[in-house]
Amino acid sequence: MARYTGVFTLAVDVENLKLILTDILSYCGFEVVYIRGNYLMASEVHSQVIFSQLVTIEINIAIATNSEKIRINIVARNEEIPLKSDNHCRQKFDLLSKSI
Repeated sequence: MARYTGVFTLAVDVENLKLILTDILSYCGFEVVYIRGNYLMASEVHSQVIFSQLVTIEINIAIATNSEKIRINIVARNEEIPLKSDNHCRQKFDLLSKSI
C-alpha cells in the first residue's frame, strides 16, 4: 500500500478553507466524498489507471485559536504496492502539494 503524508500551514480565512480545498482537489482530479467537521475525504475520479492505483486523500484541519494560521494534515494512499519511487500515488500527492 502506497502512503504519503504532508503537513501544511496556511494563512487563509477559516470560512473559505473548505471551498478552497474542494477547488484544489477538483483541479487535481479528485472528487470530495465526505466532509464532516474538520475532516475531508476525497477520491480520485476514475482515470486511465487500474482500480488499485486510484488514490484516496484524507485531510484533517487543525485550527489554532490564538493564531491566524491553519494547519492541515494530508494523507494520500492507494492499494498499489510502491515498487517504484515515482508511482501514481506519489505523482498525485506531489501535484496536490504543489497546488496547495
